[in-house]
Amino acid sequence: MISFSIICLGLLFVVIGSVGILRFGDIYSRLQASGVSDNAGLGLILIGLIVRGGLEMHDLALVILLFLLLLTNPIVTHCIARSAFIQRHTGAEEEQ
Repeated sequence: MISFSIICLGLLFVVIGSVGILRFGDIYSRLQASGVSDNAGLGLILIGLIVRGGLEMHDLALVILLFLLLLTNPIVTHCIARSAFIQRHTGAEEEQ
């Protein structure tokens, strides 16, 4: 029951982040919505799967996946934001 609650909370974060990506207009707001919700949502989903599995040996792969997610997601978000900043992306041309 606890694992199901954690997984549902993670799915809620992912859905809220997806709505934020669709709703916000500029690239920086979209990155904020996606970066925070992806880390929290996918992290909670993986933790819920680990709890559901009962901490067996094959759950080591989920722990490694969680570590890689927490390591790479902020790096990718930073690279996208830096690229948009260097290209002087304002978001005004997106709305036309």
